[in-house]
Amino acid sequence: MTKNKSDQLSSVTNALRILEQFSNTRTVVYVSQLAKELDLSKSTVSRLVRTLEKENFLARDPQSQGYMLGNKLLTIAGILANTNEIYREVGPVLSDIVQRTNESAQIAAIDGTDVFYVHKMNGPYYSDINTQIGMKNPVHATSTGKVLLAYSDDETIEKAIKLPHSAFTEHTITNPIQLKKELSKVRSQGYSFSVGELTEGNYSLAFPVWNYENEVVCALSIVGPLTRMNKDKLKDYMRILRQGAQEASERLGYDG
Repeated sequence: MTKNKSDQLSSVTNALRILEQFSNTRTVVYVSQLAKELDLSKSTVSRLVRTLEKENFLARDPQSQGYMLGNKLLTIAGILANTNEIYREVGPVLSDIVQRTNESAQIAAIDGTDVFYVHKMNGPYYSDINTQIGMKNPVHATSTGKVLLAYSDDETIEKAIKLPHSAFTEHTITNPIQLKKELSKVRSQGYSFSVGELTEGNYSLAFPVWNYENEVVCALSIVGPLTRMNKDKLKDYMRILRQGAQEASERLGYDG
């Protein structure tokens, strides 16, 4: 590879690294911060952000003079949403679940030892739920994560169980033996119900969604504060979510 091509690849890699610094809690970045965090010179970062700004991948924040994500990424996100089969086929089911439960609902898929949220719709009584589209959470602390992990192959399960697990609340399962038992329970009963494992005071209920190859490809879940949950509601929500997961699976070609 010539030096010129190598430099071009390095620039592309560093530009992508800059875009990866954004999150739901970090919507504005600064050249000096990026240079320090990415171990790059300020001149290199300045050149890259100017190029990204010119192509509308970044935009200048008029108040802070930092950089925020640009409209070009909205265009790309729209294309992804329209072409992503899970988003396209399972999305209508999500809307129905929100209407029937009045709770926030989401679609999540597995990515290594994390779950990432493909789609989310807020209910009319939306409260502070720690998920956003594209956001990741650890599998061990979420109902969607435990459903997806429970239906993974043995190698993936063993690898995930052996990793160190952070405790987000006093209810988070961090012990490998307990986690393995919980996954076995989830697979046996066909769903996961979590209480305060990721966020204190919240519950989440998740069911698996299957595709035409008889594989679990995502999970449907509802999430909300425990103050709105009781035994009768849980029974009703389980019925609604089970029906939704079945419909979503059929839309993806599952005939089991």
